[in-house]
Amino acid sequence: MKAERVINLLQKKKFAQYQFESYVMNQLEELNIDIWSSDSKLVMLKEYRTENSLLEWKNEDQVCIASILQYVPKKYINNLYFFMVLDFNSDEVDLRLEINKIEKNELICKKYILKNKEDLNRIPFLMNVVIESDTFSFDKKFKERIMKFKEEMDGDRYFNIEELMADYFNNYLDNKQDFKVKIEDLVGMGE
Repeated sequence: MKAERVINLLQKKKFAQYQFESYVMNQLEELNIDIWSSDSKLVMLKEYRTENSLLEWKNEDQVCIASILQYVPKKYINNLYFFMVLDFNSDEVDLRLEINKIEKNELICKKYILKNKEDLNRIPFLMNVVIESDTFSFDKKFKERIMKFKEEMDGDRYFNIEELMADYFNNYLDNKQDFKVKIEDLVGMGE
């Protein structure tokens, strides 16, 4: 995965490049760490092109991030993230173990290793969450219960669905608080 993909997603989510004092920015630029911010989150981003560079992240990147914490505004301290984008393919056991250790270590900030676009779905504030809800689920349940009620009726009573539905749409939907009619009241006795 390329860092540009993550940067494009951050921009879509209304993140903008963040600027520290020049001394701090020089430190970050030497290590190729980009800084992005939103109203409440600060994201540091670095692309790793070799396995060795990732395995050495503690010696350079973590030390740098720890040293700049004093310059991070207080509103970002609990919402500080480090995205480590991997631009190489490797499936070695040592690397997988190191990735696991990195992501579990939240000592300085929350860290995410991003190998492919599916990894972006693990980051809650970057996920495209579309909650699909059936807006008429209540109406569907109502209809199912009415039909079940009609099927369970014994021969002594009759049931007029049109009258019941008219009452529901004319009275209940207009005034839900004062609606006290029960289904049984709309069921008449047969001959």
